[in-house]
Amino acid sequence: MDFRILGPLEVRDGDRTLDLGGVKQRSLLALLLLAHGRPVATARLIDDIWGERPPETARKSIQKYVSNLRDSLGAGRIRTIDRGYAVQLEPGELDLGRFEETARSAAAAPARRAAMELRHAFALVVREPLADLRDQPWAETEVARLDELLLMTAEIRHDAELDLGGHRRLIPELEDLVAKHPYRERFLEQLMLALYRSGRQADALAAYRRGATRLRTDLGLEPSESLRALEERILNHDPLLTPRPQGPPWRLRTRPRYAKRLLALGTALAVAAAASLWIVTAGAQHRSTELGKRIVLLDTRDGKVIAQWPYRDYRFPWVTTGNGKFWLASFTNGFTEVDPRSGRILRRLLPPFGNATNLALPVGHSIWFTGRVGLARYDLRSNRVVARFTPFHPRQGFGLYGIARGAGSIWVASVEQNEVLRVNPRTGAVEARIPVPKPWWLANGAGGLWVSSDSEGLLRIEPTSNSIAAIARVPEPIDEVVVGNGFAWATNSKRGTVSKVDRTGRIAATYRTGRGAHEPSFSAGKLWVSNEREGSLTSIDAASGRRRTFRFGHRLGTEAALGRYVMFAITG
Repeated sequence: MDFRILGPLEVRDGDRTLDLGGVKQRSLLALLLLAHGRPVATARLIDDIWGERPPETARKSIQKYVSNLRDSLGAGRIRTIDRGYAVQLEPGELDLGRFEETARSAAAAPARRAAMELRHAFALVVREPLADLRDQPWAETEVARLDELLLMTAEIRHDAELDLGGHRRLIPELEDLVAKHPYRERFLEQLMLALYRSGRQADALAAYRRGATRLRTDLGLEPSESLRALEERILNHDPLLTPRPQGPPWRLRTRPRYAKRLLALGTALAVAAAASLWIVTAGAQHRSTELGKRIVLLDTRDGKVIAQWPYRDYRFPWVTTGNGKFWLASFTNGFTEVDPRSGRILRRLLPPFGNATNLALPVGHSIWFTGRVGLARYDLRSNRVVARFTPFHPRQGFGLYGIARGAGSIWVASVEQNEVLRVNPRTGAVEARIPVPKPWWLANGAGGLWVSSDSEGLLRIEPTSNSIAAIARVPEPIDEVVVGNGFAWATNSKRGTVSKVDRTGRIAATYRTGRGAHEPSFSAGKLWVSNEREGSLTSIDAASGRRRTFRFGHRLGTEAALGRYVMFAITG
């Protein structure tokens, strides 16, 4: 069966195009396909399809749509998983999956093979992604992510074609892209290079002047350093701009510069616009201006915004910390390391499982990733994946999720296998399998490994015996768990609470922080929580219980704390 979203939503079974029903039923299928086989909660489907005021019949309508789709696709295609649904996809059945896999393969390939594979990838793109559903309220962010994926991959293909001497045939395409995306400087760089290599130096410089004028006039920005450097090199007839003769394929470079765009080591300074916020501390409220939809790096000591980035550049963000740095993951910009004091972007890399990546754990010189197809270790010194392990059945749809390190092992959660796996980080061998019903989040410390279970609450595993030593009946559903100051901390977004649990499983305290409490993080003796629906961040002093709240007036997403600094997303 062939599922297609790189164009209008379509499913083909051989020569037959299947009937997918009306716009809301098609929207449901699209949302499940975009999850790449991961479960999507019914509540999330209702929110996405109907917005903040769904009809009372919304849940029944979802059930009806699922039933209709099962009739069309086959009973086994859409599975009911806990409080939601997941679509069962075989390898290669989704055009987006084939596109992403080809792009990842091409990124590390020699120029000739990369260009050929990327041409084949773009042959899958019939029209605009989700062309028949782009006007639906839920589609805005998804469409932006898909559009960004296509544009980023186009940049990589152009670099490969330029390496092969295809500058003349690229000019019309690049001129069209520069006109459609006038602020995307990489397309302008590629056009300037293609024009210069075609003997059109004056046209290349004129293209630069037009682009620079647009940036200054429309955005008040100067051209990037790389654009200015390219202009200077063209003016000076830099011989390195001339394409090098290409030998046979086996003599081409195996690590071309376009591959490095996905595993980028470039540095950039995030310019912080003047901004502040409402701070509520112990009842005192301090006046400030309002922030828009973006990723924000905040100094909590004085409420100063150190840096901020447009949300459109980091769609579906998730923030974590490691090695004294922030790490910002997103569908549109890979995995980005950020200095907490300056906001400077230190490096970017592409997660090894692409959009099938679930979570990441930075540890020392490595980053461990869980995903739909297993466990991988990325080495930050060599900037490459150095190990891949598959400690579970690879045909499972969701794969591995929660991840933690402790007692000399890597611990991962397998939701579908209902177990926590203890993995040898050197060999990938499974050293223990601990049965846990529906495990999701893992955190190490405070007396052992803490696991959130969809049906059992919060569990502590004793590493010396690989057995469950304590169970805390904290309110469900648990959104996430972290450890700090000798306690485990679990959030419940539905109740807007945080539970503080000691190593025996006793709930030592419960704090109400606000509706949508989720994404807890612990740093410098404080527990931080993002209260999504309240539009606020709350810190709780682990020793005294004293709380401090930052209010923004908009919905908040991901959040992580590092000392006095907090990085978070304003999403609505």
